[in-house]
Amino acid sequence: MAQMIKQVIYSRSTQEITAVDDGGEILGSWECRDDFVEGYNDEGLPRESLPNGIYDEIDAEVYYPGEQPQMYGTFYITTGDYRGRDIHGGGSGLSDPYAPYQGWVPTWGCLRMQNADGEELSDLIIEANGAGLTVNLIVGD
Repeated sequence: MAQMIKQVIYSRSTQEITAVDDGGEILGSWECRDDFVEGYNDEGLPRESLPNGIYDEIDAEVYYPGEQPQMYGTFYITTGDYRGRDIHGGGSGLSDPYAPYQGWVPTWGCLRMQNADGEELSDLIIEANGAGLTVNLIVGD
């Protein structure tokens, strides 16, 4: 039986996100950035990247190009952050925000991955959640 994802670990220092099974084996690792646009959100709070911490029970979805706004690309991973800072691809202003490797632009506080990489990670999360398993996200320096 193939190992299923248990944790997703994001390291700010390496700008890398890693999927790990319950035995500590790495299932995959991808570039992931936390660059964000300076400013304030609709509530007047300063924008900032997803804070360090543990996020329980993350969830994921994969979309066909155009099914969701350009700013989110072809996948979306919900972290449970109270301000909606999640993980996604895309990027408004890019020549093709739905391309597998669309390029990089800052978000308003979310973590950003390339669409193809994020879809791969999302598929692992979806498979685990479908089997009744909980996947956690750990964000740290």
